[in-house]
Amino acid sequence: MKLVGYINEKRENSFREPIYADAKGILYMHEIDNRHNITSFKKLEPKDSDYIKLYLSKKFSVGSKAALVFVGKENYFHFDSAPNAIEEVIHYLNDHSDIYKVDGILDQAMLLKNRIFSDHFVVDNFVVKMNPDEEQIVLSFDFPAAKKDSASRTEATKSEKSNPSLQKDLALKDDKEAIFTNAIKQLNSVDMNFELKLKLRAEERRSKLKTFNYQFKLNQTATRRKKNIE
Repeated sequence: MKLVGYINEKRENSFREPIYADAKGILYMHEIDNRHNITSFKKLEPKDSDYIKLYLSKKFSVGSKAALVFVGKENYFHFDSAPNAIEEVIHYLNDHSDIYKVDGILDQAMLLKNRIFSDHFVVDNFVVKMNPDEEQIVLSFDFPAAKKDSASRTEATKSEKSNPSLQKDLALKDDKEAIFTNAIKQLNSVDMNFELKLKLRAEERRSKLKTFNYQFKLNQTATRRKKNIE
């Protein structure tokens, strides 16, 4: 589906209903969920056939963010996929708040922005989109385990003193522990399907196993050096 227009209304400073078309030119309207994702398309009814034509080459499909069309004053209008369009619309309303009465539509735009970005969250300053109904991404985290047992920590301390480069590497790993913990907390708060949760837990176990192997090799190296010295 591609955006080809919007329902014709005589209101200014308002969001309009987008109109899409398939490859055969059949017109559709969208149905969306509370996160502004498209859940289905329905054919345009005859009573809705009065629409303003425009064109956007981006493809829209079920599960993707819907198109957003805004018509302002004095022939201003802006349209794009919702995440790209909403910020521009909010800037326009803020810039013209002293000229036009925009409080109502600005509040609507801010609420719409919250809905659009409600399935995004930040992990270590990277924005990640989660779709609980249709898996669109694969997440991989290579954080170290959050805790080490006391015996391993003792051996690691001895190795650090004998090798400054290892001390630096372990210090960097320790700095990432807080990031690991914070990331897991944020992931647990996201509305994810069961399959994706299992995959994330598998990635966590893999990360811990890598850290264990690293520590095991480190201890072996320290033991060999001790024997050589003796």
